[in-house]
Amino acid sequence: MKAGILSDSHDQRNAVEDALALFRGEGVAVVLHLGDVCRPDTIAAFRGCGIPLVGVYGNNDYEREELQAVSGGAFQRGPYRPVIGGRKVLMAHSFDELQEEIGEGGKFDLILFGHTHRPLTMRIGRALILNPGEACGFLGGKATCAVIDLDTMEASIREIRAGGAAEAPPPGEVALTPRKR
Repeated sequence: MKAGILSDSHDQRNAVEDALALFRGEGVAVVLHLGDVCRPDTIAAFRGCGIPLVGVYGNNDYEREELQAVSGGAFQRGPYRPVIGGRKVLMAHSFDELQEEIGEGGKFDLILFGHTHRPLTMRIGRALILNPGEACGFLGGKATCAVIDLDTMEASIREIRAGGAAEAPPPGEVALTPRKR
């Protein structure tokens, strides 16, 4: 099962729609949004697209009731702990929200956060820690998202391009070189 991961879309509806096209091309079964959608209509394309959306609020998501209405109730306060594809997931907008949850270690398979606008993948024990970067492309100059295969726990950071066309990286490589620790 594959999941598409977005964060920090900051009103960039076209980028969100292009990410959705990329996710459809990849055959993702669920999309996880890590907050800072900002205007709720930014994610309108997810309504009725056939791919479930799961999200957490970001610090710039002020219109929470409207965001819930547009998303069909898909957003939660972070940290949120869903089980997706048999994997224990911990998700929040900022890493600071996760500190208490990850202190014990070993409880989660996938730890997701956004907020920094910088792609990151790293492993601590069995957990894959991932930040998909920024769907808006404001700070880094490139709009990015991530795709993860929840069966193999292999993830790649992808550049979001018009129409969702993004060349897939070779197996085991990432489309962009995220910061690794």
